[in-house]
Amino acid sequence: MKRILFVSCWLVFACDVSASQPTDAAKAPQTQPVVTPAEKADDTKPEPQPESTPPAAEPAPAPALSIVELKPSAGPLRQQLRLHAKRGGKKGQRVVLEMGAPWCPPCKRAKALLAEGGVKAELEGVVLLRADSDVWGEDLDDLGFDAPVIPVYYALDEAGGPSGDSVRGDRWKNRGQVRKGLLAFLRGE
Repeated sequence: MKRILFVSCWLVFACDVSASQPTDAAKAPQTQPVVTPAEKADDTKPEPQPESTPPAAEPAPAPALSIVELKPSAGPLRQQLRLHAKRGGKKGQRVVLEMGAPWCPPCKRAKALLAEGGVKAELEGVVLLRADSDVWGEDLDDLGFDAPVIPVYYALDEAGGPSGDSVRGDRWKNRGQVRKGLLAFLRGE
């Protein structure tokens, strides 16, 4: 029993002493772990490099054509137009409102053309807001967007209203006419 008591006291004393005094390992300078030649051959990771400050980010290029379908569930038309005009203005984009309808043949031709990947890339920096005239007719009239025929395209001002720059697509009878008239307008030419 004396041995157990002696060993227990010695362990408690040793633990208390080691906790209150720094060990030789804590006093010694830190060294890199030893790597054996076999471990070195297996190591395929590059040595970590010191962190550096990343270069200043360049402004991102404007995305290709962006098409937004305006829906009543997203809120009042005036609010949606202002929001998109403001966002586009901050990004240096041209924001255009398309007034059309799903049943309209020239609207269908324009929609098919704008769905093509190559055409989308040509219209970099353009945001096209689609408003169905059958759904938004009175709201569009109240906001100053006149559409005696469809499709009609209006460039928006910074407040989301008509800028005065517009084009009618009712005379576009084929893909070539749609491409020539619409793309030039969307690019602001």
